[in-house]
Amino acid sequence: MPAGAVSRTWRARLGPLVLATALTAATGATNAISFIGLGGVFTSVMTGNLVLLGLSAGRPDAALAANAAGAIAGFAAGVLAGGRIVGPSARGHPGWTVRVAAVLGCELVLFGLFLGTWAAAGGRPAGAERLVLAVVAAFAMGVQSAAVRTFGIPGLSTTFFTGTLTGVLAGLVTGGRVFWDSVVLLAALVAGAAGGGWLVLHALPAAPALPMALLAFTLAALRPLAVWPDRSH
Repeated sequence: MPAGAVSRTWRARLGPLVLATALTAATGATNAISFIGLGGVFTSVMTGNLVLLGLSAGRPDAALAANAAGAIAGFAAGVLAGGRIVGPSARGHPGWTVRVAAVLGCELVLFGLFLGTWAAAGGRPAGAERLVLAVVAAFAMGVQSAAVRTFGIPGLSTTFFTGTLTGVLAGLVTGGRVFWDSVVLLAALVAGAAGGGWLVLHALPAAPALPMALLAFTLAALRPLAVWPDRSH
């Protein structure tokens, strides 16, 4: 295959899938770490956090309510902030890569703060510190959610997957089209959660380094997808 064709294939199909896969694995790791170490809340599964918020009212459990509400608020703020930075740009348009890199760079900085605070607490944050970390991690996941909406892949998500799983199962049962990209992302989510859980058990202070590394890889892989204006005319 000619080099130009390889480049076009990478930009149009493989590149966005590689980015989405790495980000999804980071999501799985982050949710596993937060669920184990931040009071049993999720950083991207907001439907789960809404259920936990209701559960905290029924028990009652003030700590769970605060952590769940903080994660929900952090995620919402992240989506709004990330959407503001990315703006209306989309994959294939000049400047798209720069905007997405800026958003994912912000997410990387947030995870750096998360890792530093987590490590300083020996991987066992408590009280207000736990709540702050839940908000920061959820904010980072919200930022990521805003960024991937511009990838140009219909229905793509790297932070919530009930719809993705439903689509795969429905396609299998009805004989319709199964989007194997979705299967790859679901596998990446599980793999990331497994890696995050393993690190919590065996290298607790360094556990958040896994999603940080995956984000750093994503930023490196983003550069070849840059599409610049045509200056030949």
